[in-house]
Amino acid sequence: MTIAHLHNIIVSYLQEEVTEDYVLLDCPFHANLGDHLIWEGTLNALNEIKHNCLYTSSIEHFEEERVKDGQLILICGGGNFGDVWPRHQEFRRKLISLYPHSRVIHLPQTIRYEDIKNLELDRGLFNSEGERHCIMTRDQRSFLFAKEHFPKCRILLVPDMAFALKPTVYIDAHQPTNDYVYIKRKDHELSNEPLQTDLPKECETRDWPTYERLPLMRHIIYVCGGIIKRTMPLHFYFRYMNWAYSKMLHPYYVKLAVKFIARYKTIYTTRLHAGVLAHLMNRQVNIIDNNYGKMAAVWDTWITNVKS
Repeated sequence: MTIAHLHNIIVSYLQEEVTEDYVLLDCPFHANLGDHLIWEGTLNALNEIKHNCLYTSSIEHFEEERVKDGQLILICGGGNFGDVWPRHQEFRRKLISLYPHSRVIHLPQTIRYEDIKNLELDRGLFNSEGERHCIMTRDQRSFLFAKEHFPKCRILLVPDMAFALKPTVYIDAHQPTNDYVYIKRKDHELSNEPLQTDLPKECETRDWPTYERLPLMRHIIYVCGGIIKRTMPLHFYFRYMNWAYSKMLHPYYVKLAVKFIARYKTIYTTRLHAGVLAHLMNRQVNIIDNNYGKMAAVWDTWITNVKS
């Protein structure tokens, strides 16, 4: 399956589901470059449909009054449907409560629950008003799980939104100057299992560069935001942060991710979107799965030959 085919699948589902102007929420105002690749692919795919985005926000800077009950709500995709990253699911529940007449499209997600009580809560909530929800899943395992537990909702199998990145984002990247990198996440998704892949002796161990050192631009944006927050009404701060992230920091983060991956010929990665971007850039990719099989599930569904 080609990248162009994956891109076309994404756009065709968006054309079918996004039937009016919309708001795009839970955008990643944080340092995970993989989530910014998802966001960038989302923006690119949505630009190919005829409807417009009326408002964009993160969880932290969300203004309830900017969204009207009945407006179509799109929630950014990723790996946070469930209870692995609970604040994102809590935000979903909040939106469902605030806007009881809005249709909600959950863009492609991996679904994972570790506590049956959380699953039971969401099963009751989503199935009680299933016609409102379109849950896009990005791997076959999540698709089957959603079909079983959320039967009243519209469930779709759709590629991760990062597969909709414009080729111009990464096609002119510099030729690699280093041979190997092991991109190792440091959060609670890192597997405790012994590494099954033999890493070359000269392999660098890195994480996304934003987790090693936050860029100066981010510090400047937050200093300015702090001044606005202290001296002006709160909605000015929220709107400033939404603008600064969307127009300044997000594009910079996408370029930073491309520049980082471009340095290496072969990538060993515990981060899914480092692998996706490396695949798009025709690098050699070796996937090292997280602690619940998220990466292999996505890779098996849309690519193949996972190494874990």
